[in-house]
Amino acid sequence: MQSGPPGPPPRPASRSPKTILKAIGVVFVLGTFAFFWLTSLNDAGNAEAGDCVKKSSSALDDGLEVVDCSGGDAQYKVSKVHDGTSDPSVCSAGEDAYVKTVHRRRRADTAMVLCLTPTK
Repeated sequence: MQSGPPGPPPRPASRSPKTILKAIGVVFVLGTFAFFWLTSLNDAGNAEAGDCVKKSSSALDDGLEVVDCSGGDAQYKVSKVHDGTSDPSVCSAGEDAYVKTVHRRRRADTAMVLCLTPTK
């Protein structure tokens, strides 16, 4: 068996612009998801009785942010949390009611009412 002259060396793998754009898109989507997940950790949907909240200045959340009660920025204390309702009358007289509704695409919407007492 005779073999001919050796063939050209294999070309190094190059990244096409389409592959690079896909990778950038994936990183962007994952980064956006992580950002919104991290900012939702302190929103009113995670509040429990005894937590303190303040009105948030961010347009990305629902208006209330859970804060440390010993800090000076706590405006309200959550006295009760009522899941599965959007009726503000579940709160006692003298308490402010905060209604939070989460709209879901594939599942039913969820609602909750936070009963708040002013801390100041």
